[in-house]
This record gives sequence, structure tokens and C-alpha cells, in this order.
Amino acid sequence: MKNYIKRLLIVAFGSILFVGCEDAPLQIFETPEGFIQMVSSTGSVNENSATEFVSTVVFGGPTTTSDITVNYTVTSSDPSRYTVNPSSGSVTIPAGEFTADIAIQPIDNFDVDGDVQVTIALSADSSKPIGIGGEGLVSASKVVTIIDNDCPIDIASFVGTYSVFENFTAGVNSPSGLNNFFGESYQMEMALDPADVSGTKVVLTNSAGFDTYINDGTIMSFDTCNGRVSFDAGFPTVALFRTFEYTASSYNENTFVIQCTGPLATFGEYQFTLTKQ
Repeated sequence: MKNYIKRLLIVAFGSILFVGCEDAPLQIFETPEGFIQMVSSTGSVNENSATEFVSTVVFGGPTTTSDITVNYTVTSSDPSRYTVNPSSGSVTIPAGEFTADIAIQPIDNFDVDGDVQVTIALSADSSKPIGIGGEGLVSASKVVTIIDNDCPIDIASFVGTYSVFENFTAGVNSPSGLNNFFGESYQMEMALDPADVSGTKVVLTNSAGFDTYINDGTIMSFDTCNGRVSFDAGFPTVALFRTFEYTASSYNENTFVIQCTGPLATFGEYQFTLTKQ
């Protein structure tokens, strides 16, 4: 009889433990008034992005008949790297709706200053708790990383005189270059662009006594984080002949070699290499 009673007590106690373990966590999420949260806890945007990075705030709860005001703070180690919209520190979820947006617009400052993290932390009006389930922990804030698009380069070291080697690399015109067909010779000069504030641009001119390869005054930019070059006015015309819509480019800061490769109109694959003398 005693053993039977013991078994009943053990079963009863176990049932109480089971109910207790199941019920306790539910108390945390009992938020009939709803709660405010961020859609995600992290994100990233390039410093030179032309569009805002949008962080969405969500109301999780029943449809409301009045607006919900969500207050927020935006903090970082360098507030000069971005602007916030709205800048007032609060955003409104209209009555009957469930979302509102907080936007970060990066500022491209042309400085090599590394990535910066921007933290958006939410708080709401007194009737709406924040975070998933209203516990104030998960998704109550978001960290947005602004990725620096500026990498160091000693642009002054590229100033100088450059030999030009150019030729068709495939097709019936290979391995000759335009200099062979036209009986010309090319050499280029590079100087700093006086209007450049980024420290990534040079001005090209043709050396005295040589034929025109790329038009005088052409500005070439170095994409320093990706090791590529581009021309501010678009693809260059080579040897006063055709626009060279190259598909690949590179530069080497140790050897001062600049190269572009791609199709030259319909004449075949083409390449030029500029090497500092």
C-alpha cells in the first residue's frame, strides 16, 4: 500500500513540474498589447551607396486605432559618416498599420578611415514594450556596418612617363598592335589631377614627339579597394581609332604597371599595358 501511495505522489509531483516548466516561459511572451521590434539585428551598406539603408520597425500585435510612436537613438564612434531619416529620433507607425522605416544614408568622405558600426536602439510609447515578445532583449536594436570604400594608395608615386605596349591578343589581327597598322609610336605622361580630393586620380597626356594614344586631358581613376582603373569620361578612344570598351583592368602599385583588356569594337580582343619608365 505504501509503495502504491509513493507512486501516486511521484506521478502527481512530476505532473506539477511538467506544468510548471511548460507554463513559465509563456509568461514572458504574454503581451496582448503587442510589441515593437526590428526586422533584423544586423546589416551593412557601402560608404559610397547612392541609396539609403532602410531598417524596418515592426509592430507585432492586434490592429490599433491610434498611431504608435517609436522613439530611437542612433549612436556610433563617428556620426559624421552618415545621416539619419527621420532625424527627429522618433518614427510613427500609423493606426492600422504595422511597419515604419528608419533610414541611414552613408556619406562618402574619400578618407581611409575603416568601417564604422551604427547602432539603432528602440524605445516605444509606454503601452508598447520592445523586443520580440516585449522582453526588451532580442531585436530591440540593430547594428548597421558602414563599409569603407576607400583604400590607401600613394597616388603621387604614379606620376611620371609611361611606355605603351598595345596589341590584339586574339583573332586575325593578333599579335600586331595599332602602332603596327598605323606606323605610329605612343608614350604617355601621368600627372596629379589638381581638382581631385580623393587622392585617386591622374591626368593623362601624350608625350611630346609621340602620336596620340589616349586623348590629352583624360582623367583616369584608381579603384583602390578592387585594384582596377576607370576613366571619368567613360571608355577611352585609343589611337584616335575606336572606343576601347575593356572588360578587365588592373594596376600594380609596386611595379607601376596598368593594364586594360577587352574587345576593340569588332576587330578582336585587345590589350594595352602602361609601364612607368
